[in-house]
Amino acid sequence: MKYKISFIPLLVFILMLCVETAYAQKFVLLQKGANQKTRLKFEVGENFTYKSREMDFFVTDRIVDITPEVIVLTENVLSPGNITEVLIVDKDPRNMTISNLGYLGMGAGVLFLVGSTVNSLYQEGNFSEVRNTIGWPIGLFATGFLISKMKYRTFKHKGKNKIQLVILYED
Repeated sequence: MKYKISFIPLLVFILMLCVETAYAQKFVLLQKGANQKTRLKFEVGENFTYKSREMDFFVTDRIVDITPEVIVLTENVLSPGNITEVLIVDKDPRNMTISNLGYLGMGAGVLFLVGSTVNSLYQEGNFSEVRNTIGWPIGLFATGFLISKMKYRTFKHKGKNKIQLVILYED
């Protein structure tokens, strides 16, 4: 009897998952060339920051719907051919790797400085060793900081870069 009661919520959960996948999936696909690793997906309900041919500044708007021809935003209707750039700083997963490498370099610089300071105080009783090795921690910290600023910022719609509107399981 105990197993029948725990089986019913599991069955309901599985049915809810099946019903959830029956709805349409609509998204804007940004891709650089033929490389599938660089694909970025903006789904309905997400914020979309873009620059169009009419406006020379970035506009942030929420995607309401996607049709085969246009992207319907809360305050605008936009065709993919009208987009010149899309802001992808928060969307691109490669940016997280770049940030982590930057934090690693900055952390190494701080740890090197703390370690050489403690070692100098313990061995010499003053900061004489820190003055001799101060270039290394500053260099590590500066390198980490520069790496963290080298993120992918925008997706430019030109050349092999393409913007596609994808609709799966149309309802």
